[in-house]
Amino acid sequence: MKSFPTSKQERKRYILIKIDGLEAEKENVKKLVIQAGLQFLGELGMARAGIQFLEDTWNEKDSTGIIRVSHKYVDEVKAALALVKEFEGKKITINSIKVSGEINKLK
Repeated sequence: MKSFPTSKQERKRYILIKIDGLEAEKENVKKLVIQAGLQFLGELGMARAGIQFLEDTWNEKDSTGIIRVSHKYVDEVKAALALVKEFEGKKITINSIKVSGEINKLK
């Protein structure tokens, strides 16, 4: 099977997030990111933005993780995450610390 040339592939951005007020496992964080995206962007917006939480980047000690998103929807995803105020009855805040085009720069 022939692959797409790199000029035709979707450009991605990686957002480093920090969650305050939540002692969570990576499964709960994944649910939280998807729930935030669905509330703000809807299903079509989620599909276009290509939001994906990278589970292997979750650090429970610092409560930080990385989200992959399309380059066109970075601001919308940051807004969706900023609007989250509670999860499972607990008050939380999600801060986007840094955005990069390469995942290695955020680690």
